[in-house]
Amino acid sequence: MENSTTKERREFLRHPYNKPLTYKVISPTSKDNIASKLIAAISKNLSAAGILFITNVTKAPEIASILVLDLDYRTVNICHEIEQEALILDNKIIGKVVRIEDNEDNTCDIGVAFVRKSDPIINNIKELIK
Repeated sequence: MENSTTKERREFLRHPYNKPLTYKVISPTSKDNIASKLIAAISKNLSAAGILFITNVTKAPEIASILVLDLDYRTVNICHEIEQEALILDNKIIGKVVRIEDNEDNTCDIGVAFVRKSDPIINNIKELIK
């Protein structure tokens, strides 16, 4: 049973962030179509470590998919923290899907952790995006 004195385990607090965004899924398996088409979504909250957004179930990426996120994070007061830690290429944030939760209205919540500049997979991602 959880009590009110339970310590918050997240490194960064989430900020409400209800804005439109677009994303692409990067796939290393297809040389002709490395990035999918742009998909529209609506964000729910944002932190320096990641984002939670809602999208149509039929367009949901898979767990561990790498996404290129196009969102206006600079309007948020945590902009500096995001730019300091997250991998940003061509003004787009790179993230990895870590959670998918189906909703009852044919949508799903997608939890994305931003890929950090120190993450060893960034060289592979940079090659895929070129």
